[in-house]
Amino acid sequence: MEKHDMDYYLNCKVINAGMGIEYDMELHIMQDNIARKYYEDKYQYLLKQEEIKNKTKYIFLTINPNAQVDFKEFMRVIIKMMSKNWITNYLYVIEQRGETLDELGKGFHFHAIIEKPTNKAYQHMVRELSSSANRVCDTSNFHFFNLKNISEEEKERKIVYLTGSKADEAKHKKQELDIVFRKNNNLLSYYNIGIV
Repeated sequence: MEKHDMDYYLNCKVINAGMGIEYDMELHIMQDNIARKYYEDKYQYLLKQEEIKNKTKYIFLTINPNAQVDFKEFMRVIIKMMSKNWITNYLYVIEQRGETLDELGKGFHFHAIIEKPTNKAYQHMVRELSSSANRVCDTSNFHFFNLKNISEEEKERKIVYLTGSKADEAKHKKQELDIVFRKNNNLLSYYNIGIV
């Protein structure tokens, strides 16, 4: 955003005065400074996000399906998505949010660590993953389709989060029921190629 000099504001004052409109020069200078700071900060944030995207080797994906999606359809979509030829190294899990046997299977969802291929543009990866997940969730809503670039250190933390015991004790009951849920649906505790 262009920074205006004092002549700009004086010209605005003269033009407004000619039309019979009062012009508060100090207010407009302050508004322009606030707007310029906002856009400069936003630009720096976007540059940093682009740098993170280009430097990171992994993405972390979470898919929470719409309530009306049945589990078999959800799994068909997940299996097809994870079979894409550019997804060669990954770790993924299927979890649920039920805390009692009556709630078993409620809120099933998917988490994955995917190694980004060097021969595929980032936006193409996002488009393909989003296109696949679009069959089971609203991919424009980050609560249902959440994709993040993660560092090597974050990948290690996510591996522990997905394969180990959760630090949050409130989630331990859900984890115990995940085991029952997976057994009932013939699922492994996690699916891994090249990550762990």
